[in-house]
Amino acid sequence: MNLVNSIGTSEFSFTDEPGIFTWELATDKVYADSALANLFGLDPEETLTGLPVIRYLDRIHPGDKPSVAKAISESVITGNPYRCDYRVFNRSGQIVAVAAFGRCFRDEAGNPSQYAGIVFPTNDHGEQDQLSAHCSEALKIARSSGLQATADALEAILKELAKPITSDTVQVH
Repeated sequence: MNLVNSIGTSEFSFTDEPGIFTWELATDKVYADSALANLFGLDPEETLTGLPVIRYLDRIHPGDKPSVAKAISESVITGNPYRCDYRVFNRSGQIVAVAAFGRCFRDEAGNPSQYAGIVFPTNDHGEQDQLSAHCSEALKIARSSGLQATADALEAILKELAKPITSDTVQVH
């Protein structure tokens, strides 16, 4: 979806809205708007008043968490902007694919002080998530029907689908 063209139309919904955040490194407080709260399944009142970064990291899919943490850490250390694609769990526990852009800012002494960015939902992995849900249901049916070979095949497919999404780190100039 072209976000710029959709904002003025009825196609744009609150769930499509990008979330904006600022992380004060010294206090480990991440301040975020309600759109980010919704993406990450967090309380919007709490995100407005600040939460520790771990509360956000806890909402990232376990398969994606190491690469996201590494990208953020590298951005803080180097000062380079970052971009990551990963999955988060929304309030209803569903997986939402997102893209995040961020950058660490430094104080006058050159020390990392604030990190700011934007996160928005993507449709990159929606079909894969839907396929996983269908395979999970089929696995339940295969097990309850005693179809062991089918169950084994479905388990192999689900393991493949559960592999981490590769997060890419790119330089933004």
